[in-house]
Amino acid sequence: MPPPSTVKNIAPPEHLTSLAVAGFASGALRFGTISLATHFLLNRRVPVYQNLTVQFKVFLQMSAMILGGCIFAERRVTDYNESVRRRNRALQRSQRAWSEEREIREMAEQRAQMETLKGEGGDS
Repeated sequence: MPPPSTVKNIAPPEHLTSLAVAGFASGALRFGTISLATHFLLNRRVPVYQNLTVQFKVFLQMSAMILGGCIFAERRVTDYNESVRRRNRALQRSQRAWSEEREIREMAEQRAQMETLKGEGGDS
């Protein structure tokens, strides 16, 4: 891999950003739901949590949602990158297979031509 100073075109594809945003929204919703349920449970049963300020409780909720969003966005981007790598490897394998098949056909054609030339040369 070339050093980072010589890498060009480092901007991600446009559809990758939408995948990351969808992953972030999904993770924020999931973690936010869990965080909200935890908030109601803690608010009823734990006196220490009840005495926290509203601002700190909001901070805790937002932290959970941001963490979940980041985790799920990263997962979506990683899955996409893996699928691209998998597809590229499959294309390379098929190209190798086709080139090998082409070589075998060319060799078979050359042998057939040689045999026909030998057959013509032996008859005269």
